[in-house]
Amino acid sequence: MRWRKVKQNPKSPQKKHIDSIQIPKTLPHQLEKELTQNPTSLQLAHFLDRGKAHIIDTFMIYLPLLYFLTYVVVGSAQGFRDSAWAQFVAVFIYGSIAAVLLTFKGQTPGKKAYNLWVVRESGKNVTFLFAFVRFFAFLLSGASVVGILMPLWRKDKKTLHDILCKTIVLKKD
Repeated sequence: MRWRKVKQNPKSPQKKHIDSIQIPKTLPHQLEKELTQNPTSLQLAHFLDRGKAHIIDTFMIYLPLLYFLTYVVVGSAQGFRDSAWAQFVAVFIYGSIAAVLLTFKGQTPGKKAYNLWVVRESGKNVTFLFAFVRFFAFLLSGASVVGILMPLWRKDKKTLHDILCKTIVLKKD
């Protein structure tokens, strides 16, 4: 049996992967401004970076909000657990805060820590209503677990809520 030497592709697999995904040509003003100050390359965000950013957002936004609602508004942990509206209000306020941050900055604190940006597939900023709907699509995606794990086997590294809302998460090197 004769073996043939396989011709090497001059492009690295990662570079080819990114070129085939189509990063938008027009980017939000804030991201363009940051790229002109420090020109680097953009790539699609990795699954672990997105997960770590979400953990930071949970600790910086959601947990203080839960503490405030539990002990200041409701009065006790037992009261918070027994309340039918408190958990819903906490999630609603957290989604609103995340939507405001994505609207004005394109990032939440966790995404900023890992240089991640959320933009529409067209390259435009997400609006408040759009970011708010994306947050509830994220809850749906998280409830199905498979929706959150989708970037592990998809070439475009999109989760279920990214597919539903037509967004991409970019990482600036």
